[in-house]
Amino acid sequence: MKYQLVLAGGGARGSYQIGVWKALRELNIEVDMVIGTSVGSINGAAFVCGAFEQAEYLWKTLDMPTLFDITYDKEDGEPGSVEYIESILKNKGLDTSTLKGYLEQVIDEEVLRNSPVDYALVTVSLTKMKPVILFKKDIPEGKVVDFILASSAVPGFKKQEIDGELYLDGGFYDNLPINVLIEHGYKNIIAVSNAAIGVYRRVQQSDAKILYIENQQIEGGILEFDPELAARNMLLGYLDGMKAFGKFIGKNYYISDNATHDYAKPLTDREIEMLCLNVKKSKRFVTESVLQFSLLRTLRNNTDGVLTAKRVFFAGMEITANMFGIEKIRAYTPEQLITKIMAAYRSAKSAHRQIMKEKNNFFKNLIDKIWDKNRIRFNGKAAKKLYLGQVLIDKDNPSINLITTTEHLIANLFIYLILWRRKKIKKDRR
Repeated sequence: MKYQLVLAGGGARGSYQIGVWKALRELNIEVDMVIGTSVGSINGAAFVCGAFEQAEYLWKTLDMPTLFDITYDKEDGEPGSVEYIESILKNKGLDTSTLKGYLEQVIDEEVLRNSPVDYALVTVSLTKMKPVILFKKDIPEGKVVDFILASSAVPGFKKQEIDGELYLDGGFYDNLPINVLIEHGYKNIIAVSNAAIGVYRRVQQSDAKILYIENQQIEGGILEFDPELAARNMLLGYLDGMKAFGKFIGKNYYISDNATHDYAKPLTDREIEMLCLNVKKSKRFVTESVLQFSLLRTLRNNTDGVLTAKRVFFAGMEITANMFGIEKIRAYTPEQLITKIMAAYRSAKSAHRQIMKEKNNFFKNLIDKIWDKNRIRFNGKAAKKLYLGQVLIDKDNPSINLITTTEHLIANLFIYLILWRRKKIKKDRR
């Protein structure tokens, strides 16, 4: 199957698309058409030319002063700030001649025209006040880079003029031009967004299959060209690209689906019963029933599709990792993420020793059951005490805030489960 690639505008945030491109290369995804707006037209042209290494190198090394051959002083503010942008506008915008030189190093017009992969870009004619959509056959000879700059003429750049006609950034017409491909009969579309401002047109109804790759965690402003930010966003794009094709699972984390240890495998039927997750069972307490559905709803919001034993386990893992602030933008095996969680658990356990030392404290008794692996007896009664404990804890008391939300409850139950599994595995080996 061959795909068609749509690359959105977004200025410096376009480094994300290079990461997606890396994933598509590794997965041997065939693409026969690329269309881009603004920075998407730049990355798209590099894609058609097969210039991945050159494009990646530029994104990882270029910054604002180098890219636009500028200098700035502290009075103008830091790059990307409002003050900095205002200082640029006072000087009639950024000069793109240096940028053009870099683009000509990466984008070979002859290679692009001879490539079996078709190419198109979106810009806006400021002179005629109308959108301009050009496929590579429509672009005049020797003008490919010029029209790419026209597509990328964001406010802040000096005006882009070609043959007496002024052009504006294509994002003012359609920042993610999916409709162009639909109108030309393409059916298998990969749309890569940069989560950036721009005009996003309603996608036409059709039988085309559209795979969206996007992430709200992309960082940086449209003019914030910075190698460190670019490297981060490229990694994010790579992970999202791999996840889009099933190489990772997870809502907010990137977890491979290849657990080898028993403690990292999906829930068993027995464990579902022990955790009181079986909604078909009758309830003795109304509070237990309410909490159960609240818990299941939270788990459902942290996974894709219906809840299964596997999805519940991975959702619980992600919620727990997030509660401990574990890094999201990296690849994990289930065992690796659980190891990170348990290390954070041990650190938190040490920090709460003072609570554990208190005498005649109801909350101490509850916390004992969660944190002390030597006293764990994993059964339905213990799980029910956790449910009821969540209701009874005073949320306004900072000294006893371990289980004040459904997420806290899930995190504690997940840790509880892992400790019990490890203990059981150790016992079975004897």
